[in-house]
Amino acid sequence: MTRALILSETDLVASGVQRAVYLHPHDKTKLVKVLRPAEEMPARTNFNGIMDRLFPSTRLRQIRKEYQEYLRTMLRHPEADYHSPISHMYGFATTNMGLGCITERVMNADGTLGPTIGAMAKAGNLTQDAIDLLNDTIGRIYRYHIRASDMNSNNFVVGHRDSGSGMGPRECVLVDGFGDIHAIPVRSMGQWANRMGLDDSCRRLARNTGLQWDGAARRFLR
Repeated sequence: MTRALILSETDLVASGVQRAVYLHPHDKTKLVKVLRPAEEMPARTNFNGIMDRLFPSTRLRQIRKEYQEYLRTMLRHPEADYHSPISHMYGFATTNMGLGCITERVMNADGTLGPTIGAMAKAGNLTQDAIDLLNDTIGRIYRYHIRASDMNSNNFVVGHRDSGSGMGPRECVLVDGFGDIHAIPVRSMGQWANRMGLDDSCRRLARNTGLQWDGAARRFLR
């Protein structure tokens, strides 16, 4: 009999429309993203909300697209020096809260969760160093043709990743919102279509953080 991974409400670190994120109970380098029960989801009148109610299986589509994008990018870049701009994923687990997806934890040097770009901007402490790290990540998203459909500021986390042999360098990581999750998968039609989508996402990210987007250089500026 398979035993469920026991999560605690005290380990809840974030809660979105579709999923809640918990600290892994046995591994300080991992997080567990859990699909929220349908009855706990807020009623939404937008297109996604209507689709969720009429076709419940669409909720699983987002998770599948996210994992497919992770597999696609990793298999396209088997080279040893590949530096992924998105968080690593480690499979699924049955938990007492529902279906869980195991993912890596981006943390501060003391082991606490790293801040999001959105939280830093809201608090007024988005430093030039953090902007440089964000630009490095954005550059790799473009270079590796990552299909990132939801690059909102709270999906970028600044901190360290565990390399398997210790804490890695400080960086910015896209921890959620990757994969061509749209009903019409435009970004999968070609690299040109994905670039157009990334350009639009970066313009919105700039507006939400008070930064300027240099589309020619593909960099954020103060």
